[in-house]
Amino acid sequence: MLDNPRGQQHKFQLIEGGLAHRLAIRLGLKHPDNPYILRRAVLSVLVTWVPLLMLSAIDGNATGHHVTVPFLHDFAVYARFLLAVPMLILAEAVLGHRLGTAADNFVRSGLVIGEDVPKFEAAIDDALSWRDSVIPDLVLIFLAYTAAISGLMLTGVHVSTWYSTGQGAGLSLTIAGWWFVLLCVPLMHFLTLRWLWRLFLWAQFLWRMSRLDLKLDPLHPDEAGGLGFVGNTERYFGVLLFAFSIAVSGVLANGIVYDHLSLISLGPTIAIYVLIAVCIVLSPLLVFFRTLVETKGRGLCQYSAFATEYTSSFRKKWMSRPRQTEETLLGTGDIQSLADLGNSYSFVEKMHFLPMKARTPINLAIACLIPMAPLSLTVMPIGEILKMLLKTIL
Repeated sequence: MLDNPRGQQHKFQLIEGGLAHRLAIRLGLKHPDNPYILRRAVLSVLVTWVPLLMLSAIDGNATGHHVTVPFLHDFAVYARFLLAVPMLILAEAVLGHRLGTAADNFVRSGLVIGEDVPKFEAAIDDALSWRDSVIPDLVLIFLAYTAAISGLMLTGVHVSTWYSTGQGAGLSLTIAGWWFVLLCVPLMHFLTLRWLWRLFLWAQFLWRMSRLDLKLDPLHPDEAGGLGFVGNTERYFGVLLFAFSIAVSGVLANGIVYDHLSLISLGPTIAIYVLIAVCIVLSPLLVFFRTLVETKGRGLCQYSAFATEYTSSFRKKWMSRPRQTEETLLGTGDIQSLADLGNSYSFVEKMHFLPMKARTPINLAIACLIPMAPLSLTVMPIGEILKMLLKTIL
């Protein structure tokens, strides 16, 4: 293992920097040495769900029959602000350190050496420069409010709710509705968009790495030439997909219960959502496709030529008549070497064209689908589901 250049241990920290980060430090919500992730996750509930409960109670819409969807009967508000938003903040603890470690590993593992080290450092500096820019955060805030307003107009349930009555131009917000639209929903959209921005910066960094002369080894046991750590890191984005899907499942639950949508009819939409979400998370790995194809092809050619030379020598030594050696066949290391050579060639053949295991997209898809599982209760009572499970097990 090589040491990091210039002592840049975990310099690649995408969860820091930017306008929101600096504002959080100024407000005491973060500290340069302590991000207070759990504290901020709890605070997100205290500034979203709790005020909404209090304001909807003031409006008289927390429960009861004044509106079709009272606050305490709204599945989406639980999913978004008690679960999804805190998880989007807690995800920093899962991904922040791992992205930094993965970036460091390009040098520590010896994939980037010599003249490419300054290019590696430049790639990190450029990514952090974009991370620290004020402009992206301002754009994300604008997009968050645009999405919040558009969502209110287009995707809300088509009945009276604790946050609004009427639809379209006739929409009328309650007191709780104003807090919902001006703070809560934009906050969730901002956190979501900021993670997509971080994913883009990560993808851009990996693209810069793919342009370097990486010292890949087709015999590396990770079956990705030594890039397997990148795919392993990508798996942890599943926590984001899990959080996104919680929010989506809450909205779908409202649609099923209050707009009388069918879960079966939503099946294709859910499938398309899962496919797109998994493809977005895994898309940064595509930058290594050409490099890994070339590395595998080169490895197969090299080991094929070597194997031809070795097997030819083996045949001449042991199978020619008369034999070209006085050694006894029993106990010779030549046969074991021949077997090892075959195993090495098979290992090169198994090398992947993307730096990930086959189970990686499956794991990410499962992370998307688990929050959707409770929606099955709208089709089949839990008693029937339990009976089916017991029959399967027993």
